Amino acid sequence: MSRHSQRRSRPDASVIGTVALAVVLLVVSAVFLAWGRFVDPAENAAAEPDPMMAAGSSSPSTATPVSRSQQSQDRMQQAPAQAIVHRDALIQRIEKHKEKKKTKRSHEVSLPTTFRVSTFNVLGASHTVSGGRHARFAPGATRMRSAVQLIQGTGITVAGLQEFQPPQYNVFREIAPGWGVYPGAQLGQAAMANSIVWRSDVWELVSAQTMQIPYFGGNPMPMPYVQLRNLESGRTVWFFNTHNPADAHGPAQQYRNRATALEIGLAQRLGADGSPVVFTGDYNDREPFFCPMTAQTDMHAANGGSTGTPCSLPAASNVDWIMGNTSVSFDNFHSDYTAPVPQISDHHFVWADATIPASD
Repeated sequence: MSRHSQRRSRPDASVIGTVALAVVLLVVSAVFLAWGRFVDPAENAAAEPDPMMAAGSSSPSTATPVSRSQQSQDRMQQAPAQAIVHRDALIQRIEKHKEKKKTKRSHEVSLPTTFRVSTFNVLGASHTVSGGRHARFAPGATRMRSAVQLIQGTGITVAGLQEFQPPQYNVFREIAPGWGVYPGAQLGQAAMANSIVWRSDVWELVSAQTMQIPYFGGNPMPMPYVQLRNLESGRTVWFFNTHNPADAHGPAQQYRNRATALEIGLAQRLGADGSPVVFTGDYNDREPFFCPMTAQTDMHAANGGSTGTPCSLPAASNVDWIMGNTSVSFDNFHSDYTAPVPQISDHHFVWADATIPASD
């Protein structure tokens, strides 16, 4: 063969280049096509027959064979949906686990709950101003400093205060920052006068409300009740505090009787589900308060006496009471009017230890 013939038998360079360019274009087109199917699976699903539908057709002869590339594309399209399903299933499992733990905690046996509770009429600042009924006492702010020292020094963790007026409240907030107060200043001065206070490192507030009782002249006065949770045991306890009207502005027995009836209803409602209930307050009554309360509810006094009928007052009692329902037991009761109490108030400083047994 001649040299000229050999040159003519070799592939032409232009042909090779054309073929190479065509291959590159085909590859690029295939890549873009695959990418388009990946990013827009909904469009592909609408444009192409569903292999699952074809496989499930009642007429096998009409089913379209599914290629491996088609199966791969279908898997790519199904992947996001499968990921969402797996995610939702995982979230459901986590939520079920949380609910199971919550249910388990609610059925766990709680620890016994022991605390020291007090009721104390701190003698309102307005009563001890010059010319007042109790002008012999020091100003309310001065006396309140002594009252706070007495409460904290005795180990009280929750107390019902009466005649807790703004000068006394302000001192309390200043020197007892670790205590919660309700209603304090939230609902005005009238409501402030009968606040419940608690040590915030022992109790946390769950809920707080007031109810109206007839006060002087039958005018309504808000009295607080709160549900507190003991931080150590986790047990919740209802506390109510009140100041039923005295006869200072005329005979008020009818209003005290109406107030007692309302308080009996509150004790029944709060304890209906078995919750522990503690009442504190200056009730300005002995037998007319004690007998209906212990006969018509499951409440009993921290200083003893009867429950049910017939009624028998505790051996020693005054108008300041601490009461509890059957979920609460008391001991170590004190009604103290030794120094420094007579320099603080015209009422006894009353306190007791309360215990709530472990729950099962």
